[in-house]
Amino acid sequence: MKRFIALLRREWIVARRDMAIYASVILALFFGYETLQSITTRYAGTSFATEVYGALFPSFLFVGGIIIAVDLFASDLYKKDNQHTFLMLPATNAEKFLSKSLLATVVYPVALTLYFVVTSVVVELLMYLIFSNPIGIFNPFALSGYWMLLARYWSIISLFILGATVFRKSALVKTALAFTIVVLLTTAVAYLFLRLFVTIRMGGRISLLEALSRVDHRRFDELVETIRGWKVARDLLNYLVIPVALQITAYFRLCEVEATDAV
Repeated sequence: MKRFIALLRREWIVARRDMAIYASVILALFFGYETLQSITTRYAGTSFATEVYGALFPSFLFVGGIIIAVDLFASDLYKKDNQHTFLMLPATNAEKFLSKSLLATVVYPVALTLYFVVTSVVVELLMYLIFSNPIGIFNPFALSGYWMLLARYWSIISLFILGATVFRKSALVKTALAFTIVVLLTTAVAYLFLRLFVTIRMGGRISLLEALSRVDHRRFDELVETIRGWKVARDLLNYLVIPVALQITAYFRLCEVEATDAV
């Protein structure tokens, strides 16, 4: 446990300068946006949006989290300046992986949520003192689908963690491209199977759209309700099975990189 805590502390020491810059950018953006909005509403006579932080939170969660996760893994695994130090750390591969994964998947979203709350309090108080604006503090639990947002973040960030361990260069771009290709191939295969099914059942001369138009609407509605009934299974697959599999694969990839690059 002491080694694991030391690894977390090391990650914080290494990244604290970048995190301070990132936090300053968020604060400056909030202050500038609120100031501009206050001036605009005062002179244009338009209504004032009392809470804008909820609209910005998902962007910072996903974009910032993906960039941080990719940099956490890629910088130590594949950058020559950091690779030797990372390989020689007195810790197991599991501890090294978990320290980075925990920071990207758990610590970052929690810290970002708390920072949004604190920053909104500071900015809103300043706007109230300067412009007498109504106060709208960021409340994550009032944000529509906050918990689902975190679940989707966990799934997506697991994918990019795997990409950061697999691709030695441009991991962010290559992971996005690889994911897009997989989605397109999966869609194409599903379409081919559907077209094959229509051909077998209704003959090859009928188009897919015409075949769908001939489907009994009552049976179609029953099929839709059945698919909706699989929601629990889909959620378990999307938010538990697949992310855990991606994380495990990323861990073994980290072990492989350490074994090959350390030779």
